[in-house]
Amino acid sequence: APLLAFDPDKVTAIRIEDGAGAAVGLTRKDGAWVLPDLGDFPASGDRVQALLARLQGLSRPLPTATSENALKRFKLADPGFERKVLLSADGNPVATLLVGDSPGVKRVFARPAGEDAVYDLQLGLSDVSNRSDDWLARDALRLDPEAIKAIAAADWGLTKGVDGWQLDGDDGKADAAVVDGLVGRIANLGYRGVLGTEKIPAYDQDQPVLEINVSLGDAGSRSYRISRAKDSEDYVLKQTDRPYFFKLSAFDLEGLLDLSRAKLAGTEKPASNAADAEAPPEPSVSADTNPDATPGVAAESNSMPNEPPVVAPNSE
Repeated sequence: APLLAFDPDKVTAIRIEDGAGAAVGLTRKDGAWVLPDLGDFPASGDRVQALLARLQGLSRPLPTATSENALKRFKLADPGFERKVLLSADGNPVATLLVGDSPGVKRVFARPAGEDAVYDLQLGLSDVSNRSDDWLARDALRLDPEAIKAIAAADWGLTKGVDGWQLDGDDGKADAAVVDGLVGRIANLGYRGVLGTEKIPAYDQDQPVLEINVSLGDAGSRSYRISRAKDSEDYVLKQTDRPYFFKLSAFDLEGLLDLSRAKLAGTEKPASNAADAEAPPEPSVSADTNPDATPGVAAESNSMPNEPPVVAPNSE
C-alpha cells in the first residue's frame, strides 16, 4: 500500500524543516514553484516534481520497529526528528512525513505523522533538504549567446556586427578567442546562492569591482553590478532590473574580473619573470673544493675516495 496518500498535482505548498526549526518553504504560484522567503525567486520545478513523485511512490514495507523508544533511537520523535516534510493543498495539510536517521546510501528511517511504525525507505536526506540554496532554479542569469549584441564595461566596449565582434574605438580589432570566451561566460553566468532582496552594507554594492551592461537588441538589456562582500571571499551580483542579490564565487567570475581592453584586443603580453631572467647560471665545481683538480675542469663525481680524480691532459 502507498505510504502517503496524496495527489501531487493538487499540492500547492511544501515545507521542510529540521529539528531545530530551520526550514524552507516552496509554493506553487501561477503554475510555477517559487521560494516565498526569497521574494518568490524561482525554484527548480524539476527537483520539486521529482520529490513529489518520490514521496508518492513510497510503499509501506514491513515496519522496522514500533515502540516509543524506537522513535527516539531512530530520531523520529516529534520533537527530535531529522526532517519533517509537510505537504498542503490550498492551505490544507494532505500529508506529513517525519524523516530520521539514515542506515545507508539513499535510505532513511521514516514514518508518517500520527503513526508509530518505523519504516526503512528508499529516500535520501538530500532529497528533503531544508536549505533554500538546494531548491533554487540555476538558470536565472543565463542568456542565449546569439541574443547578445553588445557588451560594455567602464574602459572597453564590444559590438557585434556583420563581420563579427568589434572593439569600440581605435582600429576595432578584437581577439576572437577572447571575445568568444567572454560571451560564453556572460551567457552562462552561474551563482552559488540567492541572498534575498534586501541591500545590506556587507554587500559593499556602493564600491563595485565590475559593472557590465549587456545589450540584447530588441529584447532590451541587462546591467550587472558586482562587488566583493566585506570580510568574505564571495562576490555579490545585483541585476539592476530585478530585486535579487546573487552570491557568486571567484570561479563564477573567472575571466571577467581581470578583463581589460588590451586582453580583448590580444595585445596584452604575459609578464616576464624578472627573477628567472636575472638568475645566474649554475656554478661549475670550484677548484677550491678539490685542490688536485685542474682549474676549470670538474672532477668526476664517482672518483674513489683514495684516488686522485682523473683530469684531461693539458692542451698546452
